[in-house]
Amino acid sequence: MAATARALAPRYLPPRHSEVAPAAHRPKLWVCAYFPDLALTAAGLDSRLACALQETVKGRPSLYAVSQAARLAGVEPSMTPAAALALCPGLQIQNRDPQLEHIALDLLADAGLDFSPWVSRDLPQALLLEVSSCLRLFGGAESLSEQLRQTLAGIGHRAHLALAPSPAAAEMLARLNLEVVVAQPAKLRSLLGPLPLAAAGFDAKLSQRLARTGVQTLADVWRLPRDGLARRYGPELLGRLDALAGHDSRLPKQFHRPPRFAAGRELPAELDKLDHFFPAVEQLLEQLAEFLRRRDAAVQAVELRLLHYRRPATPVELSLRHASRDPLHCARLLREKLERTPLSAPVLAIKLFSEAVVPFQPHSFSLFDDENREQDWQSALEQLQSRLGHQALQYPRAVAEHRPERAGLLGLEPAVEQAELPPRPLWLLSIPKPLNPAELHFAQDRERIASGWWDGAPVQRDYRIAHDRTGRKLWVFQDLKPNGGWYCHGLFG
Repeated sequence: MAATARALAPRYLPPRHSEVAPAAHRPKLWVCAYFPDLALTAAGLDSRLACALQETVKGRPSLYAVSQAARLAGVEPSMTPAAALALCPGLQIQNRDPQLEHIALDLLADAGLDFSPWVSRDLPQALLLEVSSCLRLFGGAESLSEQLRQTLAGIGHRAHLALAPSPAAAEMLARLNLEVVVAQPAKLRSLLGPLPLAAAGFDAKLSQRLARTGVQTLADVWRLPRDGLARRYGPELLGRLDALAGHDSRLPKQFHRPPRFAAGRELPAELDKLDHFFPAVEQLLEQLAEFLRRRDAAVQAVELRLLHYRRPATPVELSLRHASRDPLHCARLLREKLERTPLSAPVLAIKLFSEAVVPFQPHSFSLFDDENREQDWQSALEQLQSRLGHQALQYPRAVAEHRPERAGLLGLEPAVEQAELPPRPLWLLSIPKPLNPAELHFAQDRERIASGWWDGAPVQRDYRIAHDRTGRKLWVFQDLKPNGGWYCHGLFG
């Protein structure tokens, strides 16, 4: 049990806290919903299959999350992809996208607000809900838990739920998949006492120091004098113990549903010409801009709906590359889309909706006008996307793969974080071209790439930078397999 707890329990990080408590006179009851497959599900992977997510830290790829099916094959987080594929050849590996996890947790927190006015999403892979005032409405703690579980499952996420008088205890129980309901603070210590220290989220060094003194469980540490614990191990230990026992009055930061804009205009008559009804669109965009200015916010997506008589509405969606609140910019892009949108009937009314708002980030002033040029470039890209579609513009992105011919793919967003690599050519040849090394002048450094032995396409090459007789800068390699030769694989600019 100790090993399981150590694997499941996160290293404890004190949460941020809010100053205002909900219904301070009423005993609290917290539900923690822990999502063990959040990262996998947010990435669109089926956690019932052998799959994993990888991330690159300091240039080294390792697994971040693995499914239960992959664990049964011996795959564990922090393994290298090569080691994981050796254990499970059919393992499906994708790159981790923390933004997708953030969006998924926001969506889950938004659903949680239907069960409690107090929701926190500050914990990794988990939500906290304070439900003491909602129990009667939902028919008791067990009924509330089951309804919450079904709602979260309907969004596509499997949850472990636990209820306890303290948020820290509810979180620990949910992460350990101990789905219990503890309503009385007096019962917390007896329930948590048999659990190993690793389950409480203490760091490994502190757990080892306590273990050397014979302390193995929470009950053992609760028996020791508080003054002695504070002197020997510091106040953080007592703070965590108090939080688990429900003696910490601080609360996690509260999640608020982001404001959304919705407005509409009825037209004086049925209009089928864009020039006739577009002024109403511009007025709605001005309303949206004022709504955003009052909140110092911006939006990254809006939806326009054109309403017809006895016909389905015509939706027009606009996604911005960067959040904005400029009504003229949005109007220009929407007009581009509307000019290519066929109308099924004349327009009777118009409605405008926004996605959740984000904090507004004003452009900084640049003495040499670099900022304005960047804005013009982004505006041009948005106009192209508006005309050609969101899928039309794609960016080259690196993936965690050593073989150059497999190390890149196209994505809809630019790469945010790039690993540090030796120099790479601007142009990579789809088929390496044989060449004579006697005609080249080589640089001193070489880079050996040996990879792919696990998937049936192994390579073993020495890459070097070279110049040919015409002065071109080439990226060449020597194939180290038997009877291998020299090849040009890329050209620098």
